[in-house]
Amino acid sequence: MAKATIAAKPRVIAIAKQRDLACKTLLQQARAIVDAEGSDEAALQKLKTLLIALAGQGPTLFPTADFPMPDAQGRNHVLAVEDGDGMGLYLTIALPGKEAAPHDHGIWCVNAAISGKELHKFFRRTDDASRPGRAMVEEIGQSLVAPGLGMVMTDHAIHDTVVIGDEPAIGLALYGYALVRFPSVVWFHPAFSSTRASPSRRPAEVAV
Repeated sequence: MAKATIAAKPRVIAIAKQRDLACKTLLQQARAIVDAEGSDEAALQKLKTLLIALAGQGPTLFPTADFPMPDAQGRNHVLAVEDGDGMGLYLTIALPGKEAAPHDHGIWCVNAAISGKELHKFFRRTDDASRPGRAMVEEIGQSLVAPGLGMVMTDHAIHDTVVIGDEPAIGLALYGYALVRFPSVVWFHPAFSSTRASPSRRPAEVAV
């Protein structure tokens, strides 16, 4: 057993190096697209194509043994983060049945699946935002994120999520800001026409 463990270590290190290079390369490609084209729907679709290709290398670059399962409903593993106030790339794990109510990240994101299935529903705000704590939203579409598929959200898009099926949803998520520098996330509760916001993680000098 000890010999097998020793023999496995070079393979583990090699995979980690390949993964690190692939993730940093994706961030460089994504930065080139965003700098040249912005972060509208068309540009994000290009990022989605890159992310789906990277997620498709799941068994090779992202073996489950390298990424512990969450103790609770979900977990994010940092893969690569740009210097400064840049993008962040993560491996996400959500257990079967995990749900998230409609919310607005305040920044764009792109998702692609390695394994499992997660349903995203998209919403549009229908009120004029004139009443603090009150909001009305309506569903405008949905997207299944499964192997070979992904989804995009532009700035201030609203979505909810649920993991469907009996296996965890494991995927890649690319955000316009690293999670540690996220703006305030706004949560919507359609049944009560209400909303609440989480605190912003952005430094005061770059707050949006």
